[in-house]
Amino acid sequence: MDYKRLIVSDLHIGSLYSKEKELLDFLKSVEFDELILAGDVIDFIKVPEFTLESSEIFKYLTSLNKKIIYVIGNHDINLINLKNLQIGNFYFCEKYNFEYGGRKHRIVHGHQYDKGIVKQRHFMTIVSVFHDWIERYFNYNLTAAFSSFLIKIKKLSNIWDIIKWNNDIDVLIMGHIHEPEVVIWVNKYGKIKTYANSGDWIENKSYILLSEGQVRLKMWEGNDD
Repeated sequence: MDYKRLIVSDLHIGSLYSKEKELLDFLKSVEFDELILAGDVIDFIKVPEFTLESSEIFKYLTSLNKKIIYVIGNHDINLINLKNLQIGNFYFCEKYNFEYGGRKHRIVHGHQYDKGIVKQRHFMTIVSVFHDWIERYFNYNLTAAFSSFLIKIKKLSNIWDIIKWNNDIDVLIMGHIHEPEVVIWVNKYGKIKTYANSGDWIENKSYILLSEGQVRLKMWEGNDD
């Protein structure tokens, strides 16, 4: 029987533009054997305001009789002291390695590959609190604008550099930049390599499903998935 892994990232629960109701509907509708939360699940470095939908998400996840991998991102870096610990059905880590379909997979959040000042944790915390205030006061989605800005000024390392640093694996999956995409190529040794970004739940409502040996990037449009 095929083992299905569901991968979502950048949920930013507690932030102004998080799609919490849609996220809960999605989680209840899709079939999976293992859930991998690839970072920035809870937006701790802003000033999170949790809702009834937030509590329903936490309640639902903890009620599942399924393995949940929580890959720690930069917005939930507060959980870093929990890495390599298991609490209930949650296992916390910085990266998750496994073999599937005869290929080596690695899942990280992706902030490890930032360049320049965006790597400065305490500075970015201050920026994020100010960022949160602007979003709530002016009702303007700065998260989307900031992600686009980082890409344009190339504050994230080139995809080929990221792959080079992970050349011991076949499939690298990450989030962080809120840009859902999949790139597949054959290297000079004839090996198939895959890079995939699971996107986010601020703008895209995207996710990755690993099933039948394939990496499938999908967008959730409603309960018809």
